[in-house]
Amino acid sequence: MFSNLSRSTGAAHGREIVNRRHNTIAAALLALCVIPGLGLAQNASLEDRFPQVSASPQGFATSFQPATVNSGRLVRVVVVMSGDSVAAVRAKMPMLKMAAVHADAIQRQAADQQAAIKPMLEMYGAKVLAQYQHALNGIKVEVDSSKIAALAKLPGVVSVHPVGTYDRTNAVSVPFIGAPAVWQGIPGFRGEGIKIAILDTGIDYTHANFGGPGTVAAFTAASANSTAPADPSMFGPNAPKVKGGTDLVGDNYDANPNNATYQPVPHPDPNPLDCASTSPNVGHGSHVAGSAAGFGVLNNATYTGPYNSAAYQQHFQIGPGVAPKADIYAVRVFGCAGSTDVVTDAINWAVANNVDVISMSLGSNYGDANTADAIAVHNGSSPASPSCLHRAMRARRLTSPPRPPRALGESPRRQWMERPDSQV
Repeated sequence: MFSNLSRSTGAAHGREIVNRRHNTIAAALLALCVIPGLGLAQNASLEDRFPQVSASPQGFATSFQPATVNSGRLVRVVVVMSGDSVAAVRAKMPMLKMAAVHADAIQRQAADQQAAIKPMLEMYGAKVLAQYQHALNGIKVEVDSSKIAALAKLPGVVSVHPVGTYDRTNAVSVPFIGAPAVWQGIPGFRGEGIKIAILDTGIDYTHANFGGPGTVAAFTAASANSTAPADPSMFGPNAPKVKGGTDLVGDNYDANPNNATYQPVPHPDPNPLDCASTSPNVGHGSHVAGSAAGFGVLNNATYTGPYNSAAYQQHFQIGPGVAPKADIYAVRVFGCAGSTDVVTDAINWAVANNVDVISMSLGSNYGDANTADAIAVHNGSSPASPSCLHRAMRARRLTSPPRPPRALGESPRRQWMERPDSQV
Protein backbone atom coordinates (compact mmCIF):
# COMPACT_ATOMS: atom_id res chain seq x y z
CA MET A 1 0.00 0.00 0.00
CA PHE A 2 2.73 2.44 0.95
CA SER A 3 4.68 1.51 -2.18
CA ASN A 4 1.70 2.26 -4.41
CA LEU A 5 1.08 5.55 -2.66
CA SER A 6 4.68 6.56 -3.21
CA ARG A 7 4.51 5.79 -6.92
CA SER A 8 1.25 7.68 -7.24
CA THR A 9 2.69 10.72 -5.49
CA GLY A 10 5.79 10.59 -7.65
CA ALA A 11 3.73 10.39 -10.82
CA ALA A 12 1.62 13.35 -9.75
CA HIS A 13 4.78 15.32 -9.02
CA GLY A 14 6.11 14.40 -12.46
CA ARG A 15 2.93 15.56 -14.12
CA GLU A 16 3.15 18.83 -12.21
CA ILE A 17 6.68 19.37 -13.53
CA VAL A 18 5.54 18.58 -17.08
CA ASN A 19 2.64 21.02 -16.79
CA ARG A 20 4.96 23.73 -15.50
CA ARG A 21 7.21 23.20 -18.50
CA HIS A 22 4.29 23.52 -20.90
CA ASN A 23 2.99 26.63 -19.14
CA THR A 24 6.38 28.31 -19.37
CA ILE A 25 6.94 27.42 -23.01
CA ALA A 26 3.49 28.47 -24.24
CA ALA A 27 3.51 31.78 -22.39
CA ALA A 28 7.01 32.54 -23.65
CA LEU A 29 5.99 31.88 -27.25
CA LEU A 30 3.07 34.31 -27.04
CA ALA A 31 5.26 36.90 -25.37
CA LEU A 32 7.82 36.69 -28.17
CA CYS A 33 5.09 37.50 -30.67
CA VAL A 34 3.48 40.39 -28.80
CA ILE A 35 6.47 42.00 -27.10
CA PRO A 36 9.48 42.22 -29.44
CA GLY A 37 12.07 42.89 -26.75
CA LEU A 38 11.14 40.02 -24.46
CA GLY A 39 13.87 37.71 -25.69
CA LEU A 40 16.42 40.17 -24.33
CA ALA A 41 14.87 40.07 -20.87
CA GLN A 42 16.30 36.65 -20.06
CA ASN A 43 19.87 35.41 -20.03
CA ALA A 44 19.20 32.03 -21.65
CA SER A 45 19.62 31.92 -25.42
CA LEU A 46 16.39 31.08 -27.23
CA GLU A 47 18.41 29.39 -29.96
CA ASP A 48 19.59 26.90 -27.35
CA ARG A 49 16.08 26.32 -26.05
CA PHE A 50 14.12 26.07 -29.30
CA PRO A 51 15.35 24.41 -32.50
CA GLN A 52 14.78 26.29 -35.75
CA VAL A 53 12.58 24.72 -38.38
CA SER A 54 12.70 24.78 -42.14
CA ALA A 55 10.26 27.21 -43.71
CA SER A 56 10.14 25.38 -47.03
CA PRO A 57 6.58 24.98 -48.36
CA GLN A 58 7.71 21.66 -49.83
CA GLY A 59 6.91 20.22 -46.42
CA PHE A 60 3.31 19.80 -47.58
CA ALA A 61 2.32 16.78 -49.58
CA THR A 62 0.84 17.38 -53.02
CA SER A 63 -1.98 14.95 -52.35
CA PHE A 64 -3.74 13.43 -49.38
CA GLN A 65 -4.94 9.88 -48.86
CA PRO A 66 -5.48 8.94 -45.21
CA ALA A 67 -4.23 5.51 -44.21
CA THR A 68 -7.53 4.71 -42.52
CA VAL A 69 -9.84 5.70 -45.40
CA ASN A 70 -12.83 3.41 -45.83
CA SER A 71 -15.29 3.85 -48.65
CA GLY A 72 -18.62 5.21 -47.52
CA ARG A 73 -17.28 7.31 -44.64
CA LEU A 74 -17.89 11.05 -44.83
CA VAL A 75 -14.78 13.15 -44.16
CA ARG A 76 -14.03 16.86 -44.17
CA VAL A 77 -11.17 18.11 -46.32
CA VAL A 78 -9.97 21.32 -47.93
CA VAL A 79 -9.40 21.37 -51.67
CA VAL A 80 -6.52 23.78 -52.28
CA MET A 81 -6.47 25.68 -55.58
CA SER A 82 -3.54 26.82 -57.69
CA GLY A 83 -4.28 30.54 -57.51
CA ASP A 84 -2.76 32.83 -54.91
CA SER A 85 -4.40 33.73 -51.62
CA VAL A 86 -4.34 37.29 -50.29
CA ALA A 87 -1.78 36.31 -47.65
CA ALA A 88 0.53 34.69 -50.21
CA VAL A 89 0.60 37.82 -52.40
CA ARG A 90 0.89 40.24 -49.49
CA ALA A 91 3.93 38.32 -48.24
CA LYS A 92 5.75 39.35 -51.42
CA MET A 93 4.85 43.04 -51.25
CA PRO A 94 7.31 45.76 -50.15
CA MET A 95 6.92 46.44 -46.42
CA LEU A 96 4.13 43.81 -46.46
CA LYS A 97 1.68 46.52 -47.45
CA MET A 98 -1.19 45.96 -49.86
CA ALA A 99 -3.89 48.38 -50.95
CA ALA A 100 -7.40 47.26 -50.14
CA VAL A 101 -8.34 47.39 -53.82
CA HIS A 102 -5.47 45.00 -54.61
CA ALA A 103 -6.50 42.59 -51.85
CA ASP A 104 -10.10 42.68 -53.10
CA ALA A 105 -8.95 41.86 -56.63
CA ILE A 106 -6.98 38.82 -55.42
CA GLN A 107 -9.92 37.67 -53.34
CA ARG A 108 -12.22 37.92 -56.37
CA GLN A 109 -9.78 35.97 -58.55
CA ALA A 110 -9.64 33.18 -55.97
CA ALA A 111 -13.42 33.22 -55.60
CA ASP A 112 -13.87 33.00 -59.39
CA GLN A 113 -11.51 30.03 -59.58
CA GLN A 114 -13.44 28.34 -56.80
CA ALA A 115 -16.79 29.06 -58.45
CA ALA A 116 -15.60 27.34 -61.63
CA ILE A 117 -14.77 24.11 -59.82
CA LYS A 118 -17.75 23.91 -57.46
CA PRO A 119 -19.98 22.07 -60.00
CA MET A 120 -17.24 19.45 -60.42
CA LEU A 121 -16.97 18.99 -56.67
CA GLU A 122 -20.72 18.56 -56.43
CA MET A 123 -20.56 15.99 -59.22
CA TYR A 124 -18.54 13.81 -56.84
CA GLY A 125 -21.04 14.37 -54.04
CA ALA A 126 -18.93 16.92 -52.18
CA LYS A 127 -20.89 19.33 -49.98
CA VAL A 128 -19.27 22.77 -49.79
CA LEU A 129 -18.95 23.93 -46.18
CA ALA A 130 -16.73 27.01 -46.50
CA GLN A 131 -14.53 28.91 -48.95
CA TYR A 132 -11.25 30.67 -48.18
CA GLN A 133 -9.41 33.35 -50.12
CA HIS A 134 -7.32 35.12 -47.45
CA ALA A 135 -5.24 32.60 -45.47
CA LEU A 136 -5.29 30.16 -48.38
CA ASN A 137 -7.14 29.62 -51.65
CA GLY A 138 -9.29 26.61 -50.89
CA ILE A 139 -12.73 25.09 -50.46
CA LYS A 140 -13.75 23.09 -47.40
CA VAL A 141 -16.01 20.18 -48.29
CA GLU A 142 -17.61 17.10 -46.77
CA VAL A 143 -17.29 14.14 -49.10
CA ASP A 144 -17.17 10.36 -49.23
CA SER A 145 -13.62 9.33 -48.40
CA SER A 146 -13.40 7.21 -51.56
CA LYS A 147 -13.68 10.37 -53.70
CA ILE A 148 -10.65 12.20 -52.30
CA ALA A 149 -8.24 10.96 -54.96
CA ALA A 150 -10.66 12.07 -57.69
CA LEU A 151 -10.94 15.55 -56.17
CA ALA A 152 -7.17 15.89 -56.16
CA LYS A 153 -7.13 15.35 -59.94
CA LEU A 154 -9.64 18.08 -60.80
CA PRO A 155 -8.34 21.00 -62.92
CA GLY A 156 -6.81 23.79 -60.87
CA VAL A 157 -6.49 21.66 -57.72
CA VAL A 158 -2.98 21.41 -56.29
CA SER A 159 -3.74 19.36 -53.17
CA VAL A 160 -6.40 18.03 -50.84
CA HIS A 161 -5.82 18.25 -47.09
CA PRO A 162 -7.63 16.90 -44.04
CA VAL A 163 -9.35 19.20 -41.58
CA GLY A 164 -7.99 18.97 -38.04
CA THR A 165 -10.24 18.60 -35.00
CA TYR A 166 -8.96 20.27 -31.83
CA ASP A 167 -9.64 20.53 -28.10
CA ARG A 168 -8.85 23.28 -25.59
CA THR A 169 -5.60 23.72 -23.67
CA ASN A 170 -4.05 26.70 -21.90
CA ALA A 171 -0.86 27.98 -20.19
CA VAL A 172 0.23 31.14 -18.37
CA SER A 173 3.32 32.36 -16.52
CA VAL A 174 3.64 36.12 -17.07
CA PRO A 175 6.05 37.17 -14.30
CA PHE A 176 8.25 34.07 -14.76
CA ILE A 177 9.01 34.84 -18.40
CA GLY A 178 10.13 38.38 -17.57
CA ALA A 179 7.27 40.37 -19.13
CA PRO A 180 7.22 43.05 -16.38
CA ALA A 181 10.90 43.80 -17.01
CA VAL A 182 10.07 44.50 -20.66
CA TRP A 183 7.05 46.63 -19.74
CA GLN A 184 9.31 49.05 -17.86
CA GLY A 185 12.29 48.81 -20.23
CA ILE A 186 13.53 51.49 -22.62
CA PRO A 187 11.50 51.62 -24.72
CA GLY A 188 8.74 49.88 -22.78
CA PHE A 189 6.67 47.33 -24.67
CA ARG A 190 3.19 46.62 -23.31
CA GLY A 191 1.38 45.69 -26.52
CA GLU A 192 0.37 49.16 -27.66
CA GLY A 193 -1.13 49.11 -31.14
CA ILE A 194 -1.10 45.29 -31.41
CA LYS A 195 -4.22 43.37 -32.53
CA ILE A 196 -4.52 39.84 -31.10
CA ALA A 197 -7.09 37.37 -32.42
CA ILE A 198 -8.05 34.74 -29.81
CA LEU A 199 -9.35 31.61 -31.58
CA ASP A 200 -11.18 29.83 -28.78
CA THR A 201 -14.52 29.52 -26.93
CA GLY A 202 -15.26 33.23 -27.13
CA ILE A 203 -14.59 35.89 -24.50
CA ASP A 204 -16.61 37.20 -21.58
CA TYR A 205 -16.19 40.85 -22.50
CA THR A 206 -18.36 41.83 -19.50
CA HIS A 207 -15.51 40.72 -17.19
CA ALA A 208 -13.50 43.36 -15.34
CA ASN A 209 -10.30 41.86 -16.79
CA PHE A 210 -11.43 43.26 -20.16
CA GLY A 211 -12.80 46.56 -18.87
CA GLY A 212 -16.39 45.38 -18.33
CA PRO A 213 -18.55 45.85 -15.22
CA GLY A 214 -17.48 42.49 -13.84
CA THR A 215 -20.92 41.63 -12.44
CA VAL A 216 -23.18 38.60 -12.74
CA ALA A 217 -25.96 40.89 -13.91
CA ALA A 218 -23.84 42.20 -16.80
CA PHE A 219 -23.02 38.69 -18.02
CA THR A 220 -26.61 37.50 -17.61
CA ALA A 221 -27.86 40.39 -19.73
CA ALA A 222 -25.23 39.76 -22.42
CA SER A 223 -25.93 36.01 -22.43
CA ALA A 224 -29.66 36.57 -22.92
CA ASN A 225 -28.83 38.27 -26.25
CA SER A 226 -25.76 36.25 -27.18
CA THR A 227 -26.72 35.82 -30.84
CA ALA A 228 -27.47 39.52 -31.37
CA PRO A 229 -24.88 42.28 -31.84
CA ALA A 230 -23.09 42.90 -28.55
CA ASP A 231 -23.23 46.04 -26.40
CA PRO A 232 -20.77 48.42 -28.14
CA SER A 233 -19.54 49.74 -24.80
CA MET A 234 -18.01 46.30 -24.07
CA PHE A 235 -17.43 44.82 -27.55
CA GLY A 236 -16.40 46.64 -30.69
CA PRO A 237 -14.16 49.50 -31.83
CA ASN A 238 -15.10 51.74 -28.88
CA ALA A 239 -14.79 49.03 -26.22
CA PRO A 240 -11.86 49.18 -23.78
CA LYS A 241 -10.32 45.81 -24.70
CA VAL A 242 -12.30 43.44 -26.96
CA LYS A 243 -12.39 45.48 -30.15
CA GLY A 244 -14.22 43.02 -32.38
CA GLY A 245 -14.54 39.43 -33.54
CA THR A 246 -17.16 36.91 -34.58
CA ASP A 247 -18.83 33.66 -33.53
CA LEU A 248 -18.25 31.10 -36.30
CA VAL A 249 -20.15 28.20 -34.70
CA GLY A 250 -22.84 28.95 -32.07
CA ASP A 251 -23.47 27.34 -28.69
CA ASN A 252 -24.51 23.83 -29.78
CA TYR A 253 -21.67 23.10 -32.21
CA ASP A 254 -19.37 20.10 -31.59
CA ALA A 255 -17.23 18.64 -34.39
CA ASN A 256 -16.31 15.36 -32.66
CA PRO A 257 -18.56 12.48 -33.84
CA ASN A 258 -17.53 10.43 -30.78
CA ASN A 259 -19.11 12.92 -28.37
CA ALA A 260 -22.67 12.73 -27.12
CA THR A 261 -22.94 16.46 -27.92
CA TYR A 262 -21.94 15.94 -31.59
CA GLN A 263 -23.58 18.59 -33.77
CA PRO A 264 -21.26 19.53 -36.67
CA VAL A 265 -23.34 22.24 -38.35
CA PRO A 266 -22.11 25.74 -37.41
CA HIS A 267 -24.64 28.48 -36.64
CA PRO A 268 -22.59 31.70 -36.84
CA ASP A 269 -23.58 34.98 -35.28
CA PRO A 270 -21.84 38.33 -34.69
CA ASN A 271 -21.48 37.93 -30.91
CA PRO A 272 -18.55 35.76 -29.62
CA LEU A 273 -19.57 35.74 -25.95
CA ASP A 274 -18.05 32.92 -23.88
CA CYS A 275 -20.40 30.23 -22.55
CA ALA A 276 -22.18 30.15 -19.20
CA SER A 277 -20.68 28.57 -16.07
CA THR A 278 -22.64 25.33 -16.52
CA SER A 279 -20.94 24.56 -19.85
CA PRO A 280 -17.95 22.16 -20.22
CA ASN A 281 -16.03 24.74 -22.26
CA VAL A 282 -16.78 27.65 -19.94
CA GLY A 283 -14.17 30.38 -19.61
CA HIS A 284 -11.39 28.86 -21.68
CA GLY A 285 -11.30 31.64 -24.26
CA SER A 286 -11.60 34.28 -21.55
CA HIS A 287 -8.68 32.69 -19.68
CA VAL A 288 -6.51 32.64 -22.80
CA ALA A 289 -7.41 36.23 -23.69
CA GLY A 290 -6.57 37.32 -20.16
CA SER A 291 -3.24 35.51 -20.36
CA ALA A 292 -2.44 37.34 -23.58
CA ALA A 293 -3.66 40.87 -22.92
CA GLY A 294 -5.96 41.19 -19.92
CA PHE A 295 -5.82 44.45 -17.95
CA GLY A 296 -5.76 42.58 -14.62
CA VAL A 297 -8.23 42.76 -11.72
CA LEU A 298 -7.40 44.41 -8.40
CA ASN A 299 -9.87 45.00 -5.57
CA ASN A 300 -12.78 43.74 -7.71
CA ALA A 301 -12.13 46.35 -10.39
CA THR A 302 -10.26 46.67 -13.67
CA TYR A 303 -6.57 47.39 -13.06
CA THR A 304 -5.40 50.45 -15.00
CA GLY A 305 -1.67 50.39 -14.27
CA PRO A 306 1.10 51.15 -13.92
CA TYR A 307 2.45 48.06 -15.66
CA ASN A 308 5.89 47.40 -14.19
CA SER A 309 7.68 44.98 -11.88
CA ALA A 310 6.36 46.79 -8.82
CA ALA A 311 2.79 46.02 -9.92
CA TYR A 312 3.21 42.41 -8.80
CA GLN A 313 3.82 43.50 -5.21
CA GLN A 314 0.05 44.03 -5.10
CA HIS A 315 -2.37 41.19 -4.48
CA PHE A 316 -4.05 40.80 -7.85
CA GLN A 317 -7.20 38.76 -8.09
CA ILE A 318 -6.24 38.31 -11.74
CA GLY A 319 -2.78 39.36 -12.89
CA PRO A 320 -2.30 41.38 -16.08
CA GLY A 321 -1.65 39.53 -19.32
CA VAL A 322 1.64 39.46 -21.23
CA ALA A 323 0.68 42.50 -23.32
CA PRO A 324 -1.91 44.38 -21.22
CA LYS A 325 -2.28 47.29 -23.66
CA ALA A 326 -2.88 45.19 -26.76
CA ASP A 327 -6.33 44.99 -28.40
CA ILE A 328 -8.20 41.68 -28.47
CA TYR A 329 -10.42 40.19 -31.19
CA ALA A 330 -12.55 37.20 -30.17
CA VAL A 331 -13.01 34.55 -32.86
CA ARG A 332 -15.19 31.81 -31.45
CA VAL A 333 -14.44 28.36 -32.87
CA PHE A 334 -15.81 26.16 -30.05
CA GLY A 335 -19.38 25.59 -28.96
CA CYS A 336 -20.24 25.22 -25.29
CA ALA A 337 -18.97 21.63 -25.35
CA GLY A 338 -16.70 19.48 -27.49
CA SER A 339 -14.28 20.08 -30.32
CA THR A 340 -13.86 22.22 -33.44
CA ASP A 341 -12.93 21.82 -37.09
CA VAL A 342 -13.27 25.46 -38.19
CA VAL A 343 -9.72 26.55 -37.33
CA THR A 344 -8.91 27.33 -40.97
CA ASP A 345 -12.06 29.47 -41.16
CA ALA A 346 -10.91 31.40 -38.11
CA ILE A 347 -7.37 31.97 -39.41
CA ASN A 348 -8.89 33.14 -42.68
CA TRP A 349 -11.02 35.66 -40.74
CA ALA A 350 -7.99 36.88 -38.78
CA VAL A 351 -5.87 37.38 -41.90
CA ALA A 352 -8.75 39.16 -43.64
CA ASN A 353 -9.05 41.51 -40.66
CA ASN A 354 -5.33 42.30 -40.51
CA VAL A 355 -4.58 41.12 -36.99
CA ASP A 356 -0.97 41.11 -35.79
CA VAL A 357 -1.07 38.00 -33.61
CA ILE A 358 -3.20 34.85 -33.83
CA SER A 359 -3.52 32.85 -30.61
CA MET A 360 -4.80 29.26 -30.76
CA SER A 361 -4.74 27.52 -27.40
CA LEU A 362 -5.91 24.18 -28.72
CA GLY A 363 -4.61 20.80 -29.80
CA SER A 364 -5.32 17.31 -31.07
CA ASN A 365 -3.95 14.03 -29.78
CA TYR A 366 -2.53 12.56 -32.96
CA GLY A 367 -1.94 15.48 -35.27
CA ASP A 368 -0.82 15.71 -38.86
CA ALA A 369 1.28 18.50 -40.36
CA ASN A 370 -0.48 17.84 -43.66
CA THR A 371 -3.75 19.61 -42.81
CA ALA A 372 -5.50 22.64 -44.25
CA ASP A 373 -5.00 24.31 -40.86
CA ALA A 374 -1.25 23.84 -41.25
CA ILE A 375 -1.30 25.63 -44.61
CA ALA A 376 -3.28 28.49 -43.08
CA VAL A 377 -0.78 28.64 -40.20
CA HIS A 378 2.12 28.62 -42.67
CA ASN A 379 0.66 31.51 -44.66
CA GLY A 380 -0.58 33.45 -41.66
CA SER A 381 2.68 33.19 -39.71
CA SER A 382 5.21 33.65 -42.51
CA PRO A 383 8.10 36.02 -41.65
CA ALA A 384 6.88 37.97 -44.66
CA SER A 385 3.31 38.02 -43.36
CA PRO A 386 2.05 40.63 -40.90
CA SER A 387 0.65 38.02 -38.49
CA CYS A 388 2.69 36.31 -35.80
CA LEU A 389 1.05 33.08 -34.73
CA HIS A 390 1.08 31.51 -31.29
CA ARG A 391 -0.16 28.00 -30.71
CA ALA A 392 -0.21 26.50 -27.22
CA MET A 393 -0.46 22.95 -28.49
CA ARG A 394 -0.15 19.62 -26.72
CA ALA A 395 3.27 17.99 -26.91
CA ARG A 396 2.81 15.34 -24.26
CA ARG A 397 1.02 12.84 -26.48
CA LEU A 398 2.56 9.85 -28.20
CA THR A 399 2.84 11.81 -31.43
CA SER A 400 3.21 15.51 -32.10
CA PRO A 401 0.29 17.81 -32.83
CA PRO A 402 0.06 19.44 -36.27
CA ARG A 403 3.34 21.27 -36.87
CA PRO A 404 3.68 22.98 -40.22
CA PRO A 405 6.99 24.31 -41.59
CA ARG A 406 6.37 27.52 -39.61
CA ALA A 407 5.11 26.54 -36.22
CA LEU A 408 4.11 27.33 -32.70
CA GLY A 409 5.45 30.80 -32.06
CA GLU A 410 7.28 33.05 -34.47
CA SER A 411 8.96 36.42 -34.64
CA PRO A 412 9.40 38.21 -37.98
CA ARG A 413 13.02 37.04 -38.06
CA ARG A 414 13.12 33.57 -36.53
CA GLN A 415 10.96 30.51 -36.26
CA TRP A 416 10.87 28.78 -32.85
CA MET A 417 9.54 25.28 -32.32
CA GLU A 418 8.48 23.87 -28.96
CA ARG A 419 10.53 20.83 -27.94
CA PRO A 420 8.89 17.72 -26.50
CA ASP A 421 9.08 17.43 -22.72
CA SER A 422 11.97 15.02 -22.80
CA GLN A 423 14.15 17.66 -24.46
CA VAL A 424 13.24 20.72 -22.38
